[in-house]
Amino acid sequence: MTDKDFVTIDTPHLNIEGRSRAGHETWFRVRELNAAFDIGRCPDQLIATPHIFVTHAHLDHAVGIPFYAGQRQLHRMTGGRVYMPSGAAEGMREIMTIYERITGASFEEVEVIGLAVGDVVPLGRTHEVRAHRATHRVAANAYEVIELRHRLRDEFIGREEREISELRLSGVNVTEEWRRSMLFYTGDTDRGILEQNEDLFKSEVLMIECSFITTGHEERAAKYRHIHFDDIAAFAERFENETIVLTHFSRRYSRTEIHDEIRRRCPSVLRERIRLALPEPYQRL
Repeated sequence: MTDKDFVTIDTPHLNIEGRSRAGHETWFRVRELNAAFDIGRCPDQLIATPHIFVTHAHLDHAVGIPFYAGQRQLHRMTGGRVYMPSGAAEGMREIMTIYERITGASFEEVEVIGLAVGDVVPLGRTHEVRAHRATHRVAANAYEVIELRHRLRDEFIGREEREISELRLSGVNVTEEWRRSMLFYTGDTDRGILEQNEDLFKSEVLMIECSFITTGHEERAAKYRHIHFDDIAAFAERFENETIVLTHFSRRYSRTEIHDEIRRRCPSVLRERIRLALPEPYQRL
């Protein structure tokens, strides 16, 4: 059976795949990072992924964690790590312990790690993931992926390679660290993250929840601590992102309604950069 909500989104540097519908399931895998953001019910695509960054403990984002651990144990995979907000990690460890007791399995190869705001997780030698605060009804993290490179300092650009080598051998630091925000993933949140976080506006790719879109649902969005598209439109001039992916649409909307309503409401400055976490032909405005 075809998954009608499965999406793939290609950006200049990242290939993103997954699915997201509010209250049902949200997960995204980024192949270039060998990492996933949220786990949903844990589809097969995520079992071999060693780094899972879960934004919060609501079931549609996190219920697959025990299944992930069980499948990795079954296939004798080691080194799985699930990162969660520090306020939720201990509770998830307790759940895992209960599953171990009632199933007779061992999930010791999967580690549940709590992250506080500002904590950083290295991903290989060239990337790191930083935890940010998301404004939601429960403890929630947003995650920012930063690329780390070293480049020649400006004062040495244009010099011959032999001279650069001699300077390096003499102890001169000829390079400097270069950092680029590649991806900012909000998870579930409300407009508070737009009011409080400057970094999300500058990342190359922004994945931001947009649960509600129509007139009359503004109060519902505020009550349940979610974003309405009008919240995003109100900040239209602030977004510097090359790509903005809207996720987590309520299931009360059809794909056609989501596409047409957002296109109607979307400020022109955003229209060409927005992608909807929906299959084609609904993805672009």
